[in-house]
Amino acid sequence: MAWALMGITFVIIWPVVFLMKKNLPWDVLYTNVLFGLFAQNLSDSFASFRYLAWGFFDINQVEYSSLFVILGIYPAFAILIVNLFPFKGGVIIQIFYLLGWSIFSTLYEGLAIKSGIIWHMHWDLFCSFCLYPFIYYLLILQIRLHLWLKRLPDST
Repeated sequence: MAWALMGITFVIIWPVVFLMKKNLPWDVLYTNVLFGLFAQNLSDSFASFRYLAWGFFDINQVEYSSLFVILGIYPAFAILIVNLFPFKGGVIIQIFYLLGWSIFSTLYEGLAIKSGIIWHMHWDLFCSFCLYPFIYYLLILQIRLHLWLKRLPDST
């Protein structure tokens, strides 16, 4: 069941990512994915091994199969979230956008738990739902930083 969910997700999400209209340049999307992977690795390392809150597949083990999630699914969703973010929309629209992705992510995480991709021990879906808007907004802040840095004069 876990491989089926990952495979279906992969087959649906990556064509959408490559075919959608890009509202942000590829360099911004690329650095955002790298930042997201860094933050994910940092949080997952502590959550999985220090606090036994959540992890992938087997408890207390690093699994090669988790790379399919980390490198195959996370980047695609990060690109979708930031590329479609309503930067020119009002604050209320942006909040509802982040809440919508948080609801979707919580439901998807629930499916991932049922299929065995993710385990929760000292964690629950409500905690994830509460953190998702902040995590996604952190991605948006990273984009704003990236775009601001691109506007700075070159000092070389």
